[in-house]
Amino acid sequence: MAITSFDTIFIYIGGFGPYQMVLFVANCYVNVLFSLLYFGQMFMTVTPPHWCSAPPSLLAHNLTEQQVKQLTLPFDNVTGQYHSCRMYDVNFTQVLEYNSWVDPSWPTTTCIHGWSYNFSLYYPTITSELGWVCEEDWKPTMAQSLFFAGSVLGSPVLGWASDRWGRLPIIVFSNLVGGTAGIASAMASSLTSFSILRFVVGMTHATHYIVAYILLLEYVSAKYRTIMANVPIMLFLSGSMCIMPWIAVYLADWFSFTIVIHATQFLAVSFIWLVPESARWLLSKSRVDDTVKIIKKAARINRRSLSPDVIKEFEEFGWEQAKRQQSQASALDLLKTPVLRLRFLVLCLMWSVIVLAYDGHMRITEHISNNFFVTFTIMGVVELPADFLTMLSVEKLGRRHTTVLTLAFSGVACFVVAAFPKTHMTGIIGAAVVGRFLVTMAINVGQQYSVEVLPTVARGSGSGVIQTLGQVAGFLSPSIIYLSKIGHYLPYTILGVTSVVGGLVCILLPETLNEILPDTLHDGETFFTNQGYCYNPCQRRATDEPEATDVKVGSSSGNEDSTTTSLMNPAEEKLPAE
Repeated sequence: MAITSFDTIFIYIGGFGPYQMVLFVANCYVNVLFSLLYFGQMFMTVTPPHWCSAPPSLLAHNLTEQQVKQLTLPFDNVTGQYHSCRMYDVNFTQVLEYNSWVDPSWPTTTCIHGWSYNFSLYYPTITSELGWVCEEDWKPTMAQSLFFAGSVLGSPVLGWASDRWGRLPIIVFSNLVGGTAGIASAMASSLTSFSILRFVVGMTHATHYIVAYILLLEYVSAKYRTIMANVPIMLFLSGSMCIMPWIAVYLADWFSFTIVIHATQFLAVSFIWLVPESARWLLSKSRVDDTVKIIKKAARINRRSLSPDVIKEFEEFGWEQAKRQQSQASALDLLKTPVLRLRFLVLCLMWSVIVLAYDGHMRITEHISNNFFVTFTIMGVVELPADFLTMLSVEKLGRRHTTVLTLAFSGVACFVVAAFPKTHMTGIIGAAVVGRFLVTMAINVGQQYSVEVLPTVARGSGSGVIQTLGQVAGFLSPSIIYLSKIGHYLPYTILGVTSVVGGLVCILLPETLNEILPDTLHDGETFFTNQGYCYNPCQRRATDEPEATDVKVGSSSGNEDSTTTSLMNPAEEKLPAE
């Protein structure tokens, strides 16, 4: 059998054996790490329940905490709680001397004596230590926004670096830099120092996950690629989300929590010995001999034997691939023709909306319940069935219908939350869980949609632009959630509108289920041009599906008019591009 694609070699070395199992474990670690870095900052800056501290003069009167609150704090009859940022501006010593009743008409002032915090369910965070509450409650939002600003800068820079020096060095380098900056952020004593260090962490967190995700998938056959991609997300990313709140509660201090989660990044140094360099990157750099060494090692660990003829054929394939990789296109080439331009712009909008909605649903959990940790755990539990249902849906309904329906209906769920009064907590949490479930499905399918729609020659650079724009949307998310100060309905209304509009726009994308993917820019321009907006791949009988060896790239549902002659081996069909 001739070596016609990289995946062909798995016939000889094994598609999933002991060698790939090591990579599977590495992928599980990457998913845990991504969860800790992405969501962990929320537990560093979470705001404990707080109220204005009483004047020191009241300490001598042996009053209980409840008596001090009744005397010093205005009571809000609507929320049923004492005001957290205002206190009465009177002489409390005289009030006690004359045994006066509290008068709601008394003048109020800001918390001139600082704040008191309730740590029965929470713990000290940088927010409570530095007093980032009330008039300064914008500071945690700013710090988290700068985390995403770092991603906007770091993703393209480190992406370029991975093209120049390799995937593996950048994965290790980004974790070392991010881990160092993360541990240093635990020692920050001001907004400036904390924000700068979180900016550096943000620069590295997205790149190491995306690059590792693609690299690790390259070394399993197509039959096992779904397992490698989705099982770690279902079990380890979702599982770490459920456990993370209780790690924070157990440690009971944001300093210790920050040290623990960022110390795990230094384990990535082991990748130098455990994880191979990207085979596609090595071939693009004409390093065929290095690739052959990796293949021989994989065969040896998997207890397979490689004949000299197979090695020779792979070397010939490798040199041919090296020549092809030298003619890659850029993301700008995707804007030069009308069909590709429209689809590329829709993909950019789709991913930006998904990231905004997903991040927004996570951050707003702090505002929809009195117990942030329980609510966050519930949202994490929702991930598991959502991940599983995504795998079924994309294979039954297709990519387009899954994306449109999940985004649009997650927006509808947001509108339901906005319609509930703030006191109707059960309805709010229920609708929020539904919205989170659906947007989780959307982000899972969205990760692979750009890989399948963009042509191979511009898949890597185009996906990089899409990811960067998603980080820009993530930068806006904390500011949108901050609007809950005005009303709990406002962030959900914004998320609802963007989700519904973004979902409906995705109707313009082609369906890629069971289809040959585009290779060249011309293929991408003519890719499934005869598909209708209501095209349903499930309506096609299995006997009617085109064989990969008989259909030209760019055809759809048996389109016989395509003049494109470049073919893609079916084993390459779902291989993520570099």
